Amino acid sequence: MDIICIDDNFTPEQMADIPNRPFKDKMYSVRDVVKSANGIGLLLNEIENPKNGWTMRNGMKFTFEPNFSIRRFSDLQHQPLNYEMIREVTKVGV
Repeated sequence: MDIICIDDNFTPEQMADIPNRPFKDKMYSVRDVVKSANGIGLLLNEIENPKNGWTMRNGMKFTFEPNFSIRRFSDLQHQPLNYEMIREVTKVGV
């Protein structure tokens, strides 16, 4: 599924942690959908980042590739995205 970035504003901390980020008005395709405590995130085919994020689960530390909030994107008709829409079209994710 092709999507468009509508928000490329990142905090200085995010910019330090995420070297490769999407740019506003550029088209991307969804590689994977991630559900987390922070909501729904997307991994993009055109952007890959090092696995420098981490979380603790059941006393174990896991690393992950930083993802981008679904709210940063719209479909090609400039409609907001939702998890069900992305999941159905891409057949990926949690």
